[in-house]
Amino acid sequence: MRRVLEWLTKHVALDGTVLCALGVGLLAASVLADLGRWTYYGGVALLVVGVALLLSRVLRAPLVLAPACLAVALVAAGGSWLALNGLPDQHEHWDETGAPSHLTEDSFRQGRVLFAGGNARDLATGAVLWTVPEDSHVMTTTDETVILSEPVEDGEGTRLVARLIDTGHQVWWAEVGEDPRAIAQHEGVLVVSSHSGTVGHDLTSGVELWTSARPSGTECKQRAPWSPDSPDLRQPAVFLPTPGSDTDTVDVHRVGDGEVLVEGLDCLNAGRVVGDVVVQHGAGWIRGTSVTTGETRWEQEWIRDAQAFALPDTGDVIHIPGEEGRYHSLDLLTGEVTQTAPPDGWVATHDEIRNQRAEVLWQPVRRGEEVGLWEIGSDRVVRIPGTPSLDIAEADVSGWVAVVGATRDIVGDRHRATWAVSPEGEVRGPFVGGSAAQDGAATMADGVLRVGARVYPLD
Repeated sequence: MRRVLEWLTKHVALDGTVLCALGVGLLAASVLADLGRWTYYGGVALLVVGVALLLSRVLRAPLVLAPACLAVALVAAGGSWLALNGLPDQHEHWDETGAPSHLTEDSFRQGRVLFAGGNARDLATGAVLWTVPEDSHVMTTTDETVILSEPVEDGEGTRLVARLIDTGHQVWWAEVGEDPRAIAQHEGVLVVSSHSGTVGHDLTSGVELWTSARPSGTECKQRAPWSPDSPDLRQPAVFLPTPGSDTDTVDVHRVGDGEVLVEGLDCLNAGRVVGDVVVQHGAGWIRGTSVTTGETRWEQEWIRDAQAFALPDTGDVIHIPGEEGRYHSLDLLTGEVTQTAPPDGWVATHDEIRNQRAEVLWQPVRRGEEVGLWEIGSDRVVRIPGTPSLDIAEADVSGWVAVVGATRDIVGDRHRATWAVSPEGEVRGPFVGGSAAQDGAATMADGVLRVGARVYPLD
């Protein structure tokens, strides 16, 4: 061992050259063969030591050699980190304080104001404009006001409050039952369901226009009213249970005055109001009923063996998942069924549109090594570069969608990433993190993305 050390001491230049060669070799191997970051960092370390040994043969003075070696180490470490991780996130953002909010379910965006997590903020900077009591929730908005459910001051009960969007000033308030939820909004009327029943409120004054002791839903499922996590409130009618203890059906009520439009719907698997048609998927059939007359417009029985689905639509067309990534497109006006499939060899491997409620529905598709989002009912595919796979994290009723996947660095390691896609198909990102406990799941609103505590204004 002593002889080896003596030999190494006498041949410092050769030692440095060998270590530099080994370091460069490890760096090249880690990049070309995707050996991972530890091999990469090992190559950097060997290269730094090798260069330091070579410098020791040139710079004899310790006071000069030590700073030079330190500079080499810092440059190598910084350069290798940048090469591996890239520049820090350059997307404009601000950090949300407190518990991160769920943008699709409990927020609104109106112009340059974003309300989320109990605070109204400037969308660009995150500056707090006004706040509301803790445990308040967004019901809906008008052009000038936001309507929230807020706990009363003594903590006993909840009330409906309308506030001006720009200042938070209270315009009106109204009594509301426990655990209220917005069900539908149409022509100046908001329908709210709670444990106490259903109430139609005038949005300009909060006055009760009609009431029912029964709870209501935006849609129906398993012969009962139901509302998805992110409902589309823009509809003229709501679902309530049919009166009577021995009934197992639902009725359709008009938003404006609560009048019954259609009685005794089955809704075994699913039901929705789309335009002026009530679509219900029953036991082995799907049927379209006129909201205006209550008459059956069409009925299809081919759906008998299809899986239960959630009736997503684009305009007047319902899309039902079929085999091999195809969809049955059902025209609600005529009952005619056509086949819809991704274009140009793209394949949809699993259905992700079932709970989307927007004018644009996005379905993940693949073609070879490419992945993208297909706009259902069209020939448009938006490619998402740099990820081997993707899933939809959240789709907003505005048509914006957040998708999560993974990027690869130069040594082959994967890193979670999120992209945002606008209704027009413009891709933003990638943004670091998404859909994992350690970095926060991605959540999406109209032109606003949050990943973890970071909020990104996108338009």
